[in-house]
Amino acid sequence: MSDESWSAVADELEAEARGIKGEKMRALELKGKVEKALTLAESDSGADLQTTSRLDHLLLVLTEAAKENVCTNTKCPHYSKKCKMR
Repeated sequence: MSDESWSAVADELEAEARGIKGEKMRALELKGKVEKALTLAESDSGADLQTTSRLDHLLLVLTEAAKENVCTNTKCPHYSKKCKMR
């Protein structure tokens, strides 16, 4: 793929990610798509460094969005439950 095509793919995935607000399942689905796109972009010589960086950053954001919000602080009253203090 050309550099412009990879940029368009990154634009599309970023636009889709903007629509995810607190929807864990959609974040997980999109995370899978971004992982595939990033793998392909890194193996393709047509993708530039900026595009792979954008996809990598998007993957980090989606990983955080898909993370379970369970408290691991043993002193917290919400330990092992969905924490209201996080």
